[in-house]
Amino acid sequence: MDEIILIGVDGGASKVLVHKVDILINPMRFVALKPFIEVAYNSSDSYNPKFKPIALSRQLKEHKSGKVVQTKSEAAQEIAFVESFTKAIKTILGTNVAKEVVIGVGLPGLKTKNKRGISAMANGPRMPRFLVNLEKSLKKEGYTTLNPILAIGSDADYCGLGEQWGDAGGMRGVNSAYYFGVGTGIADAMLLNGKNVPFDDCKPWIAKTWEMMANEEDSYENLLSARGIQTRYGKLVEKSQEELEEMEIYPWQIYERALEGEDIAIEVVEQTAQALSELFFHRIQTLALGAPETLLQDASRVLETEHEYLGDVFERIVVGQRLGDIWEFKKFTPLLLDPVNEKLGRMIHSSALPADVKAKYLTKTNRLRDDLIVHSELRHAPALGAAVDAYLEWIEQ
Repeated sequence: MDEIILIGVDGGASKVLVHKVDILINPMRFVALKPFIEVAYNSSDSYNPKFKPIALSRQLKEHKSGKVVQTKSEAAQEIAFVESFTKAIKTILGTNVAKEVVIGVGLPGLKTKNKRGISAMANGPRMPRFLVNLEKSLKKEGYTTLNPILAIGSDADYCGLGEQWGDAGGMRGVNSAYYFGVGTGIADAMLLNGKNVPFDDCKPWIAKTWEMMANEEDSYENLLSARGIQTRYGKLVEKSQEELEEMEIYPWQIYERALEGEDIAIEVVEQTAQALSELFFHRIQTLALGAPETLLQDASRVLETEHEYLGDVFERIVVGQRLGDIWEFKKFTPLLLDPVNEKLGRMIHSSALPADVKAKYLTKTNRLRDDLIVHSELRHAPALGAAVDAYLEWIEQ
């Protein structure tokens, strides 16, 4: 599509990533174009490294009421976000832009009712007028052909859109899939009956990974997120997260240490494989039968057994972002891919799932299908998904 410039923006906890997106037809699909521009928020002169978010209880109360009272420190920190977004987008767009510019934006946190601002964010400032302020900043830079940015989306939902519509997307060519992305936190997405179905729309019968407990003490996020893997390793070697980061020890390096035979690293990666197997089985069971016995952080919440997709199966499970990189790396196969496939296959075979459901996941020898779990080739799926969402809205408008 030559009449517009399409841009995807993924705002993370510490930096923003931006790239252009090309649109291909027959069939329609989207391709992220290099360069990928990343700008850290702390590169802005307005950034306050000592910023502390206000109490989450107050944030949630004001979010629920729809009346967010932004503090002076939040407003000041927002400037750093806006400046970083503007700098990254400007680097991509350049100058003298005559074509229409269509931008999709994803950010963590709870959105305002009009979805153009952030009304609650655990580790950042609330920014209830973020898109208004970003649009003003971009227009000051001379981008007069900028289309209104309609909404801020969820990075998890955008992972799903990126995987569905991206040219190399892991959800292409199937009717149903589960996406599990591991960065600092965890992103869940589902493709059901050929459509991306947000977890928020399925809240009565399925929970997001961060809400789920593996046991009375451990949440799945603590067992599977990049930060959780790093934290568990740090406790066992008696190092703080800051010390590990100074030593440049992240999940990848922990897997390297396990490969070299370090006992503590082996213990951590074995826990990760076990938790991942359990989580994937839980997703499969929830889709086929429902899972009201799910252990949740909110002990008062009980999932419903009945839902409209009952009896369905996931044709594919896509592992993305940092854990996807580890899943793909051949040397790590004995530490993650092999044990997860083996454990998940056994769980399905010995479960109470209907025989016709089991047959969709297992081979005739009751081993897990080799092609069930794949790694994502879209390292920046959220930014691509943001662009897809913006383009589809632009077409509809």
